Amino acid sequence: MKQGLSYGLKVAVLGVCALALSPFASWAQGYPNKPVKVIVTFPPGGTPDIYGRLLSQELSTLWKQSVLVDNKTGASGTIGTDFVAKSAPDGYTLLFAADATITIAPNLFPSIPYNVSKDLTPIINAATGPFVLLANPNFPANDMKSLIAMAKQQPGKITYASSGAGGQQHLSMETVKHMADVNITHVPYKGFGQGVNDVMAGHVPLIFGGITASLQLTKSGKLKALAVTSAKRSKAMPQVPAIAETLPGFRIDAWYGFLGPAGMPKELVKKIHDDVASIIKRPDFQARIMADAMEPVGNTSEEFAAQIAEDLNDWAKLIKSAQIKLD
Repeated sequence: MKQGLSYGLKVAVLGVCALALSPFASWAQGYPNKPVKVIVTFPPGGTPDIYGRLLSQELSTLWKQSVLVDNKTGASGTIGTDFVAKSAPDGYTLLFAADATITIAPNLFPSIPYNVSKDLTPIINAATGPFVLLANPNFPANDMKSLIAMAKQQPGKITYASSGAGGQQHLSMETVKHMADVNITHVPYKGFGQGVNDVMAGHVPLIFGGITASLQLTKSGKLKALAVTSAKRSKAMPQVPAIAETLPGFRIDAWYGFLGPAGMPKELVKKIHDDVASIIKRPDFQARIMADAMEPVGNTSEEFAAQIAEDLNDWAKLIKSAQIKLD
């Protein structure tokens, strides 16, 4: 009789566990059954928005469900990132992030409203690529050596635009300033679009841009490229030197990927990861990415989490050594 009671108890416990787990499994199997919102933390026009919209459109087709981009901008991307961190972990609010808000902002903002390690779920890194130092066509310097020489002759008089304090465009030039020992004045804007418009108009001579947007701007002749931030020259812009050719050891690459709130069920994370990965692996999609001078990634969620942890540590060291502070 005791054995019978024990067996019955085991059956009951297993039944309760099955009921408790079944919603998670059904979430993954039936997901998505309503529109999904993808938060992009930078305004339209930059690489995060371009790829956030491209992948959202692809997911809409794959899922036969609306996947809508919402540009929640401000505070160097931390407003939109915090919005996702505080959202329900049901997969219907996702973050398509540039690494600046995930690995740089926590090292620059002492009172950032989210903890990357505790409040977000890495899903997949979609693509990576360098930045390009762009200049108004009338700017006298045509490469890093001549820019550095000008900056030494005119300390503080040359200005550069960025998409906002604390972003990689800002950090890229601050790293140049530190390594070259020059003074170039920062002019932050609310997004790449605003900043690059003023560079084209001649109000500010310089700006770093993601390579995708930069290709379009240089091919049209609206701006000229002085250098790329990758360790070596980009295959898409072989005529443009790497900054490392002038400042050995310089390397800054950006990544763009999907994250969600903490607490997402593993089955749901796997579902989203696998579907995005299937898009990234398609030959036509890879050709599109490489035509934009980007590199497809598509790593596992665990690899993405490890990459984020490593980048957080690397940026902390760089920011400390360069004594980079917000304006």
